[in-house]
Amino acid sequence: MAGKVSSGGSKRGRAEVTADPNVIPFIDVMLVLLIIFMIAAPISSVDIEVDMPSARIDPSKRPPRPTWISVNEDGGGLRVYVMNDEVSMADLGEETYEAVQTNTPQIAGDRDEILDQRIYIRADSNLAYRNVVRVMNRLQDKGFTKIGFVAEDRR
Repeated sequence: MAGKVSSGGSKRGRAEVTADPNVIPFIDVMLVLLIIFMIAAPISSVDIEVDMPSARIDPSKRPPRPTWISVNEDGGGLRVYVMNDEVSMADLGEETYEAVQTNTPQIAGDRDEILDQRIYIRADSNLAYRNVVRVMNRLQDKGFTKIGFVAEDRR
């Protein structure tokens, strides 16, 4: 690239003309520019003082313990459980409200926060759907609107 060795086919004392570009000056210029930029780069970073606002991060709240309502039907009729306690259908809304209140002591005084909690319903597979709807209606009469269903994983 930089030079060419002649095979001796020319006249004595004369150099043969080649069409290859001489890249040695180009490499020299590039090395000089590299050194200049290496020296100039740290100088160009200027420190500017900026008053940033203080970051105040509140600790995240623990999610509330879920409230479960279990519904099954046996020979004695429909049985409804709030958490592990059996309740009557007439008292379902009030017992659920009290269970949510005891499960989430951080929101115990705020009625809207209590009614905003999700209630999970789990029912037997052979239970008539109208009974699940009756349970949902009792919860909605009390003010609970976030109701979820839970299925059993039988894998």
